[in-house]
Amino acid sequence: MSNLIYPTLDLFLYALKSPLNATQEEIDKNQENFLSQLPDGTQIEECDGETEYKELTKPAQIDFKPNDDLEGYYYPVRLNDTYGLQIDCSVKNQTDPQPSECFKLLKTEIESQLNRELAIIGQTWILSGFLPEDSFQNPEDIAQDCYHALFNDKNLQQKGKGTFLGGSIFEFWRPRNLAQNESSDRHIVIAIYPNQESGEKAANFYTDWMGLFCYRNKIIWAYWQSRLVKESLIHHYKKIEENRKIIDRDNYWHNKQNFTTSRKIVNNINDILQQYTVDLLKLSFQKQVIEINLSDYQTRLTFIKEKVGKDNQLDLFEDFINLANRKYLLQINKDIENMQLGLQLLKDTINAIRSHIEVEKAARDRNFQEIVAVVGAGVATVSLLKEPVKDCKDIFSKTDICEYPFSFSLAIGVLVGFVFWLLRKRLL
Repeated sequence: MSNLIYPTLDLFLYALKSPLNATQEEIDKNQENFLSQLPDGTQIEECDGETEYKELTKPAQIDFKPNDDLEGYYYPVRLNDTYGLQIDCSVKNQTDPQPSECFKLLKTEIESQLNRELAIIGQTWILSGFLPEDSFQNPEDIAQDCYHALFNDKNLQQKGKGTFLGGSIFEFWRPRNLAQNESSDRHIVIAIYPNQESGEKAANFYTDWMGLFCYRNKIIWAYWQSRLVKESLIHHYKKIEENRKIIDRDNYWHNKQNFTTSRKIVNNINDILQQYTVDLLKLSFQKQVIEINLSDYQTRLTFIKEKVGKDNQLDLFEDFINLANRKYLLQINKDIENMQLGLQLLKDTINAIRSHIEVEKAARDRNFQEIVAVVGAGVATVSLLKEPVKDCKDIFSKTDICEYPFSFSLAIGVLVGFVFWLLRKRLL
């Protein structure tokens, strides 16, 4: 059985304070949701503008005591446009070894403190404790037992291990399962210290972990947001293709009613194209979010390494930097390139449709002009014959033409119009 003294579980939660293009009402609502995570009556000290790291309450930690055996606290902060919250819970005993199963109790207590309506962008669990004197337990075995106490997950994925303050540190990570509607990745860090002194020193690094894991979770969140944007772009593209195929059908333009329909289709394509362009900008924005937070992650990790000293090995956290560069940024860059090409193809498609409509419009205008010209010639002829026909009795006194002067004029007008139409066909 794996035993640790003073087992402690910390949950780091992150929620957006002011997302892109958020209204003041939405920002206020985010603050209200974050406050609802804290004990009733808690007041936070906000400030205008950006702030890299600000503690939101005085005192900075808000203690809570669930029962006589456990103790814990809240630690709310703001990191630029993001709220961060650490919820700490530990066994109130710093002398007797505790079994690894006690982390299940600590997790249950922390989750009972959570407000389920708080929309988070990510979270990280940190399990810690120190070994009893003269312990011969394998730290890696202890870490695995602690992990299984926290999550009943057979697909254990250990991403790295190192040394920290003379002890062992491990990282476990499992990407979110979209099929199970998981809101964030499962990220767990387990630190096992050699003695109480190292465990007490580790408390000085909580603010550093708060910042480091904030950048990490924002990078992963931005990547998953980019996947949603990509799906939206593909959906827009398919919609435009469906409209294009309607117009490309055989004999489509031979139906006069389709000329009006085609204009509606073009307007529909224009609307979709605008949405496509906006989504393409969102994709570039998520790329920038990843780049900025990746730079901050590297800076913070370097600071932690310098703070802890050379005798510690924290390269396990650098694997995430390689992942972000090799997978996240590379994938988004390819998506942007492909979607920009798709945008050009869509613009070419709509320009071709517009050209076709203009050709059809010109042909219809030409036909209309011919009708006007023919009718005009006939009307002019009727007008010219109107007066002479009245005196036709002197010329056609023995015919019935003079009995029906209007009919005679109309017939002559139709005949002239027909001859005029034939001449236009031959000349044009």
